[in-house]
Amino acid sequence: MSAPVSTHAIDDATRERVVVLVCACAAMAWGVVAAAASGGLVIALFIIALFGALAFILPRAWLGVALVVLIPLQFYFPLTESFYLRGALVFVAAAALRVLVTRLAVSRQPSAISGGRSFAWAIPAALFVIAATLAAFGAANRYAALKGIYDWLPIFAAAFVVGETTRGQWRARLPIVLVIVGVAEAMLGWVQTWFTPDQIAELLQGGASQWLYQPNLVRERLTDFSFNWVLGNRVLPFGTFINGIDYAIFLAAIAGLGIALLTADRSTEYAIRNTLHVSRFAFYVLALALIGLALLQTLKGSGLIALAGAGAVWVWVYGARLRAVQVSLVAMIGLGALLLLGAIFFEPLVQRGAFLLQRETGESYETGRLEIWGQLFAALPQRPLFGFGLNNAGQLIAPTQSLRGGAFIANTNSPESAYVATLVETGIVGFAFLAWFIGAILARAFRRARDSTREVGVLAAIVALWCGNLTVSALTTDQNGLLLGVLIGMVFANDARAQE
Repeated sequence: MSAPVSTHAIDDATRERVVVLVCACAAMAWGVVAAAASGGLVIALFIIALFGALAFILPRAWLGVALVVLIPLQFYFPLTESFYLRGALVFVAAAALRVLVTRLAVSRQPSAISGGRSFAWAIPAALFVIAATLAAFGAANRYAALKGIYDWLPIFAAAFVVGETTRGQWRARLPIVLVIVGVAEAMLGWVQTWFTPDQIAELLQGGASQWLYQPNLVRERLTDFSFNWVLGNRVLPFGTFINGIDYAIFLAAIAGLGIALLTADRSTEYAIRNTLHVSRFAFYVLALALIGLALLQTLKGSGLIALAGAGAVWVWVYGARLRAVQVSLVAMIGLGALLLLGAIFFEPLVQRGAFLLQRETGESYETGRLEIWGQLFAALPQRPLFGFGLNNAGQLIAPTQSLRGGAFIANTNSPESAYVATLVETGIVGFAFLAWFIGAILARAFRRARDSTREVGVLAAIVALWCGNLTVSALTTDQNGLLLGVLIGMVFANDARAQE
């Protein structure tokens, strides 16, 4: 009886063949493009080949860490004058292809087949994509509808890659790497507040900024300086996110994850006895402080809602474990911290609250969220089953007139909620599949959270992302979409399976 072929051997052989094929195709493509004297395409092909090759060359266990590092470093590059691709997308697509090929190659081996729970998210995800595709056929802007489907694919690919390749110690390292990335984003946000809007605008137009920020979106917003991280003559933190709200939601999710590391690590219990534990404990405390302060400086309500969602998860966990006296003590400490931060950020928070109140009461030139949602719900009966197509909800909202430069212009409004947008854009059918998708993830995450404090952090981060999107439509943005995919993969990773 022949011995079973090892998964690792098949993986190495497949990886070498694909790398050779990619390099050969890239060499031929470069020759053709160079002959046509198109330098831009040469650079684009080089980046595609580089990230694609890395996805096959890196050890499988490193793929999850690489995806986390690529969350803030998307590496945008142009394919045409109006269409930009990103290295992170190329990497996750190539990694998913590699994992899929390897999985199919070893599918006959019993040791390589994981339980059905590992793909419990995939069925509702596939049905949601089908519903969105059906909605796209009747969409007024079919390109935007198909682009909306395209935006979901990196999330599913990242979940598949992380769920299939991250095991044991490597899975335990992912939250640490995510917190380090969050600290780097928070520190970058702090540095950005030292500059004026004009200085930031100059920085965004050159240098490494074109790799970190989507160039066509930057150019569009620079024309009227419609960045939501500008407050008067101040620059609010935004990190490597072009949208300050996405940045705030990201920080809230990482904060929920960081609390898990702080409370689960043995350094909390033995901090006084061991210097290494003291250093680790101090790092987690400092990381949470930096992330929390940067989040507050954004002055974004969606970020605070996301943080509240993560906090609710921790209340649920510790509320069942602590005695009444301990709960009271924690509540007093939390209330004191809120009062202190409220005193420090009192003036900007009051100004922001007054603006939101004026917006909802119609005293501002901007349309309030309640009015926007009312217009969207009023349009739903026209296409109740499959909706108007992804990214088409904005066309159903009446534009807002505002005065700029002495002339009236029309401002296009966004749906202001990912869930309201999904209901209107994919109809009752698509929304039901999305609810199933979210429910499957939450059910698995809750089961894992009962067994490990670190797993509570993953659940808190996911809940933060979803709660933050209650008042903004940003589930599939480049950075937070990739983060959501990584977290879903961590939830469904099968730790019992051997490291490949």
